[in-house]
Amino acid sequence: MEDMNPVFPFPFQAYDIQKKFMRELYFTIKNSELGIFESPTGTGKSLSICCGALQWYSDNRKKTIQDIENDITKIKTDLKNLTDSEDWLQAEYDKIKKNQTLTELQFKLDKIKKQDELFNEMKNRVAKQKSNSNNNFNGNQFSNSNKIDKEDVNKENILETEGNDDDLIVDICDKNSSDDEELDDDLNEESEHLAVKIYISSRTHSQLSQFIGEVKRTVFKERIRVVTLASRQHYCINSDVTRLKNVNLINERCLDMQKCKTKSTSVGDDGKVLKRTKTKSCSGCPYYNQNNITKLKERLLVDIMDMEDLVKCGKELKACPYYAARMALDDAQVVLLSHAGIVNSGARSGFSIKLKDNILILDEAHGLTAALENAHSAPVSLKQLSSVKTYLNFYINKYRARLNSKNLLLLNQMNFVVGKLLGILKPKIEKEQNDTKIYTLEDFVIKSEIDHLNLRPLVEFCKETRLAPKLHGFSMRYTQEVLEEENKRKTINQKSSFENFISKIKKTDDKVVEEIKEVKTSQLPTETSAGSGLYAVLDFLDMLCDRSENGRVLIQIAEDNTSQLKYLLLNTAEHFADIVSQCRSVILAGGTMEPISEFESLLTNNRTVERVNIVKCAHVVPEDNVLAVCLNKGPSNGNLNFSYENRMSNELLNEVGRLLRNVSSIVPGGVVCFLPSYAYELTVYQHLLNNKFIDSISKKKVIFREPKSATEVEQVLQKFATAVRKREGDRTGALLLSVVGGKLSEGLNFSDDLGRCVIVIGMPYPNVKSPELQEKMNYLNRTIGNAAGNQYYENLCMKAVNQCIGRAVRHASDYACVLLVDERYSRPHTTAALPYFVQKSLLTGCTFGQTIGSIARFFSKHKEMKQKN
Repeated sequence: MEDMNPVFPFPFQAYDIQKKFMRELYFTIKNSELGIFESPTGTGKSLSICCGALQWYSDNRKKTIQDIENDITKIKTDLKNLTDSEDWLQAEYDKIKKNQTLTELQFKLDKIKKQDELFNEMKNRVAKQKSNSNNNFNGNQFSNSNKIDKEDVNKENILETEGNDDDLIVDICDKNSSDDEELDDDLNEESEHLAVKIYISSRTHSQLSQFIGEVKRTVFKERIRVVTLASRQHYCINSDVTRLKNVNLINERCLDMQKCKTKSTSVGDDGKVLKRTKTKSCSGCPYYNQNNITKLKERLLVDIMDMEDLVKCGKELKACPYYAARMALDDAQVVLLSHAGIVNSGARSGFSIKLKDNILILDEAHGLTAALENAHSAPVSLKQLSSVKTYLNFYINKYRARLNSKNLLLLNQMNFVVGKLLGILKPKIEKEQNDTKIYTLEDFVIKSEIDHLNLRPLVEFCKETRLAPKLHGFSMRYTQEVLEEENKRKTINQKSSFENFISKIKKTDDKVVEEIKEVKTSQLPTETSAGSGLYAVLDFLDMLCDRSENGRVLIQIAEDNTSQLKYLLLNTAEHFADIVSQCRSVILAGGTMEPISEFESLLTNNRTVERVNIVKCAHVVPEDNVLAVCLNKGPSNGNLNFSYENRMSNELLNEVGRLLRNVSSIVPGGVVCFLPSYAYELTVYQHLLNNKFIDSISKKKVIFREPKSATEVEQVLQKFATAVRKREGDRTGALLLSVVGGKLSEGLNFSDDLGRCVIVIGMPYPNVKSPELQEKMNYLNRTIGNAAGNQYYENLCMKAVNQCIGRAVRHASDYACVLLVDERYSRPHTTAALPYFVQKSLLTGCTFGQTIGSIARFFSKHKEMKQKN
């Protein structure tokens, strides 16, 4: 059969591993299996996913049509061959049933074929719109008229809202309609679809944009319909909404503006506004226009746009990109979204994502467990609780006379709960400072003294009355009044103790008094934390309502006002199991998927499942283009063991200095050295500086350090690249000191001369004494056994190491050395957790002399090959 040997239309000559990847992906989907695919970064993984999955989609669509046509032909033949039977009643029944089936099949076939006709019509409309737009569109007129209209609207808003707080009063009937219900009713009347969808998820939106670029390189670009889903925070182009920053507030403001679209406006022949009818104290969003959104949706489906293109086109057409993407979802065949949009059931529901019988491919799946944990963590800080408590108090007191008895009772209960949570984070005795504790959900509600309350109705009340956005509006409108009243209250409460403090000081200058006042003022909550804080509190209470046996509450109490409560999900697999059960096929793909066992348990949820297909692809580079070494002994022949107890010793730090000095002298180009933490990186650098190692290394390499600020990363990388390429005097490149799990360990490309050697010093185990980690390990040991907790601990370390290794060797002709500096890397179970392409050339248990010799020969050989070419 043709399916047994599918042809993949790769845009250029595919490598064998790419052919293997596409073939395995094709049949994993075809057989409705689960798959774990490891293909090293730089091997064209994204393009292989696109070609393999889209070829299956194309073949499956053809097969579906062919099967329906065959069934129709067979039924028609059967109907013709029906003969009179003695049992005429049964014969008539069979005839009716066959005719019903025939009608259903014909309807399906017509609908599938009509999709192509509609898509072609859509292409023609889009082409015509582009032509008209190029001839008629005047950007300056657009922006000026919009500006005038917005100014008029703002004036109306000011007039209408002055002295009127009706919009801030909670009302039990003021229920928030289901997310975008009106739009869904108006624009998605024919939501039923027959075609299977392919959902492709990745860690970041920039990685999703890469998939868009890869799809455009394939032969499918003219006939495939692709949409990228993202939140309003990423897609909103209304500056009045985006300035709110917090995603929940953006969502609420957007929905509020939709409700205001009923405002009628009379427009004259010249386009000027003649009359406005004021119906509400707000204006509808100018970008929420059904006709314009429809045009943008069609442009999106025809042109295949990434997020940046969609936003740009939305501004041009004066149409909302968020709703255009939502509207295009039903017609799309490939849907791109972030991991957060998939793993969170609330996000899936908000986007109206239907996974049942569809395909889910998760790229960069090494971060899937972390994404699941983050989606169900619900942290709430001391600052947020304090702010919510302050503003909720003033809210209740200000509107007490205008609230009905039931709402007032529920608001007081909410205020009581927030106060109890706040009390948990404000220890009464000094020895509880800098303390971390973990409780089961039952123990936590008892400790916080809220076990007598039914939290579910309270949470539902807050959501139905939209208390969070109302409290935000209250905080924006009455910030100054609240701060003044709070300042007075604190002054009165602290007066006696403050006077006692002053009396004990014999000489007090004005500066000291001013500093005390500044501290008191800075401790007051801000309107920003009040606006978003209640959302965090409600998320946390939502988790408490479930009372899951696999849930825990982490209490972190700190002196520096960073105390917080956090929900811990101990079993991420139980939430992912629902996704796996719905999908026809789930594929986890990544550059470094070791240790595989973690992802197997995530897919199977500790059940016996025979349909997990594990595919490990080699690298596109030849085996001798990678040299991997586990270094056991340093230049002075001392054992290299960077355990937490040993790593600060002068002897070991000296070994690091000698190692970097020697490697820098023989490795051409760029060397990237990863250290376990920012603190240890600072310790190493200071030691190298104080002991003159920096001076020696600088003769061969310009030294750079990873910045802690994300805004400085690009600048450091540019300087590093310049130093590598612009070699002056005896200098042969640059050395970059980085941190495992930092800003340079994931997603960055150190190809060719930028990363000729990657060094990982020590094993970056997380703090085993962390209560959070200990609780997770104990849970795994208790539920799974077989030292599952220790395995999880090892996996955390090795996943971080593998991400560092993946920064180098990015294409077929690239070459690099990987140096793992710690004797523990030579352990069999550790080497087994390294990427497949590293294991093939790995040298274990090496001394420093053996290592330096191997590195020298490696680069000498590639220098000769380069000269020959």
